[in-house]
Amino acid sequence: MSDFEPFYFIPAIFLIVLAWGSWYREAATVNPLALPFRIRVCLFAAPVVCALVIFAVLLTLAAKDVRRDPLYVGFYQVVGIAWLGGMSLLFPFLGISMRDDVLERGHRAALPAVCGAILGAALSFAGANVGDGPGVEAVVFSGILSGGVFFGLWFVAERLTAISEAITIERNVGAGFRLGGSLVALGLLSGWAVAGDWVSWSATVRDVIYYSVPASVLCSVMVLVEILLRRRKPRLALGASASIGLAFVYIAAAYGWVILSGTHS
Repeated sequence: MSDFEPFYFIPAIFLIVLAWGSWYREAATVNPLALPFRIRVCLFAAPVVCALVIFAVLLTLAAKDVRRDPLYVGFYQVVGIAWLGGMSLLFPFLGISMRDDVLERGHRAALPAVCGAILGAALSFAGANVGDGPGVEAVVFSGILSGGVFFGLWFVAERLTAISEAITIERNVGAGFRLGGSLVALGLLSGWAVAGDWVSWSATVRDVIYYSVPASVLCSVMVLVEILLRRRKPRLALGASASIGLAFVYIAAAYGWVILSGTHS
């Protein structure tokens, strides 16, 4: 490891204990009698799935030096889990809280939104690990940029549509699935925006600005859809099944773009 990498390890462990210790403690103990068991299972499983996604990226798409050394894979896995925990602490600021909405109030609509948000955040950071680079500082810098795109577009969508109110106040399950699906798609596209071999700090910033266009387009489509849906009469509101289908359309479009476009450098 380089001289920089050990300095990231201890803060990463601290963040894992802080964020994920709180997540799993609350998922296990809050509202123990009223909350369905399947909801707790989803909350327990979601971070594990996200960790496996990051692990798969490290094994297959990370820098050659990382893939060849299990110590490097373990180190970047720890950084990724810590990063994801830190990102999960920001969800309540965008209107969706795992504890308040899913656990305490039992909002079924909030569960797919929370799960989609955490998976989208994982995909956003996973993209920062794709390609050859000089070390952890490049991964963290790219992760900051991709995370900024992810949360920035989520913030824009929330401000323009107030979709969190449809989820947490109106308990609109369809809105929860649509938000969750769009966040997974935004995570894919924001991660793709920073994926590729490292060139320089300035080149990475330029790439993010240029390659964030697909994520911005998807966010614009999502905002337009939500505005149109909010204008419809309640009896014509999009149901859960149709919303799940639309969520898969968002994800499939983002995935198709990433696969067809490939990585850049």
